Amino acid sequence: MSHTKSKSGPPRFQVGNKVRVKYGVIVPDFPDIPLGGWTGTVIEVEQADDQITYEIKWNKRTLNGMHPVYRKRCERDGLEMETMWLGEEDIEPDDGTPVPIEQPTSIVTKPLTEKDQDDRVRMALGLTHDDPLPDVSRRTLRGYYRYLAANLKFPFRARSESDGTSLTVHRLFDPKEYELDEEEGLLCEARDREQSFPVPLSELDDAVGNRKLVGDYGYWFWNWH
Repeated sequence: MSHTKSKSGPPRFQVGNKVRVKYGVIVPDFPDIPLGGWTGTVIEVEQADDQITYEIKWNKRTLNGMHPVYRKRCERDGLEMETMWLGEEDIEPDDGTPVPIEQPTSIVTKPLTEKDQDDRVRMALGLTHDDPLPDVSRRTLRGYYRYLAANLKFPFRARSESDGTSLTVHRLFDPKEYELDEEEGLLCEARDREQSFPVPLSELDDAVGNRKLVGDYGYWFWNWH
């Protein structure tokens, strides 16, 4: 994660120096997360375009003291949690005296929006915008089942992704009715011109009247497997 860059001059800190973040400094991407009191070691110094920045590797005390929402957001956004780039004006020498780690006074979680596919999946799984999307598991599949059972409209027409067969889907099987398999996911009862049979919900396309619900489930199922 990057941060403020300071004006150039001789670097005040060198690789191996112990440093501490000054009170009042915040994470630029997350303005509700303060960094005051975070401590670590300089592992790289970069001087370019009249600016000096320092890559700091956080120590164990800081890693243990990070707010859980910061951890969630790093995981959600694919950000490096163990290190951060900071400008010279953001840090000071750490003489080893323990100081309190500054804590957020008010976490501001963005509201979920129907326009964002990840947020629609979070809605289905009862999560907030700060939460990373969870992996597919029996527990999360059961949670997704409860949401879909309450919102899908049956029967509906759909197409099999594997061979393009036109199907009519009559219901979503309750996971209690069969052995829930993480490789197969949720099953629904579908019918072609000849017979009824179970089909993984993730293998349906063009679900008439339910395109967004079925499409969002498939997006999550295949990408967080």
